[in-house]
Amino acid sequence: MIYTVTLNPSIDLFVGLDQLNLGERNDVKSERILPGGKALNVSRVLSALRIPTIATGFVGGFQGQFIKDWLVNEDIMTDFVEMKEINRTNVKIYENKRETYISFPGPNISSDEVDELLYYLSRVREGDTIIFGGSVPPMQENMDEDIYDRLLSVAKANGAEFVADVPSQYLINMVKEKPLLIKPNGYDIIKIFDANIKTKFDYIPYGKKLLEMGAKNVIISYGAHGSMLFTEDKVYESNEIEDGREILNTNACRDAMIAGFLANMAKNSDPVAAYQMAVAAASATARVIDLPTREQIVTMLDYVEIEEIE
Repeated sequence: MIYTVTLNPSIDLFVGLDQLNLGERNDVKSERILPGGKALNVSRVLSALRIPTIATGFVGGFQGQFIKDWLVNEDIMTDFVEMKEINRTNVKIYENKRETYISFPGPNISSDEVDELLYYLSRVREGDTIIFGGSVPPMQENMDEDIYDRLLSVAKANGAEFVADVPSQYLINMVKEKPLLIKPNGYDIIKIFDANIKTKFDYIPYGKKLLEMGAKNVIISYGAHGSMLFTEDKVYESNEIEDGREILNTNACRDAMIAGFLANMAKNSDPVAAYQMAVAAASATARVIDLPTREQIVTMLDYVEIEEIE
């Protein structure tokens, strides 16, 4: 089974404007409300690709109920820890092809609620995979400082695989525990390694370094211009996808890429084929308002080219 762990789920309010005028009234042209959270998005794309998952994490209040109801309507199994506080609401403003995010820190999680999630994850077994994704909300007793380490220790003790798509300050420790996949973007590489990146090929030493540190597979993406896959002994590059359609949404491309990779690995354990599906899923996501259907992802495969570069 694939479990997705979202510590700080949200309701995301997407607002469309002709132009954002600071300090003035702004009339909204379009709006939509969706459940938010990196690992939640992974569950949603996996479900679209007909791979079952169980979504867990912390939910509370009417926002939490909205999140659960949405996932259930998409045939995703949920088993969240119910917290006393309510989930956050983020605002994402789209105007003149620019994206402006207003992101809230999230509720304060109690130590008892953390313990309940740790106990829940003790059920995972060898053959299961856990996706840890997203930001960390404030927690009592400074438990947010090492929460991913604690969650990971439970997964590793029971022999489960894991994927880490977490803020860079947590990633360094997690990569030492041999994740099946990590997917930093260019900004993450610069932040983690204080890297000086001038061309895409400057990412190669850092992808290899993450493998040396413990990761089994690494995907480094650099926006619409493509990405690279680093496996045990090879480096692959994807092309820049050009299908003539407008880019509408970059919000969940990273999450869709992880889901596409895992969906294919669950079937044939071929990282290169999984990478092709990952690129297709991310590219399909960029061209829709929310998340893509299976058909939209599969259609995008025709545009994906993978080349071995080292």
